[in-house]
Amino acid sequence: MHRFARLLSFVVLAPLLVGLTGCGGSDATPVAPPPSSLPPPAPPAAAISVTAAGRLVVHPSANPTFAIALETPLKIQETGGGRAVWAYARLSLLKKGKEVERNDFGVTDLRGLGVSDIAANSSHTYDLIFRFNASDFDEVAVTLGFQDANSGRKITIDVPPDSFPGVDLNLTPMSIPSDTVVRID
Repeated sequence: MHRFARLLSFVVLAPLLVGLTGCGGSDATPVAPPPSSLPPPAPPAAAISVTAAGRLVVHPSANPTFAIALETPLKIQETGGGRAVWAYARLSLLKKGKEVERNDFGVTDLRGLGVSDIAANSSHTYDLIFRFNASDFDEVAVTLGFQDANSGRKITIDVPPDSFPGVDLNLTPMSIPSDTVVRID
């Protein structure tokens, strides 16, 4: 009988043991997946556009260092939802593709005038007053530079000369300081 009990226990336990080893076993406590560590979304990038906001106006310069003052009305828009820093504004006078004179506003000038920060989803009109002496040129190039406040990406925009609807002559000397940006919006 003792032999029979052993055989019976072997017959009952053997399939059970084989079944358990085939399952591979596992812990009774489930392991939770690690918490998600997604990075925060990137801030929106600045999207800047610049268009002419009126006619160019040529004045005699009230500053004796320069002969001519050129009013340059520009509309600056940010449409991407990001912020930008207006880094410079440049007027280049060219003759047969070569620069004969240049006048710049740097970021320090623009910041000092309170116009260097371009807010998200904003639109402003500025009247840039460039002064120069050259009288022998065949092309005027206006270039504005910006920097995305979040990514540091540089944005350069050449304002098409034909975007200005025309040029006016005003014989009244410009009496504002020599290099100025006047906000007109």
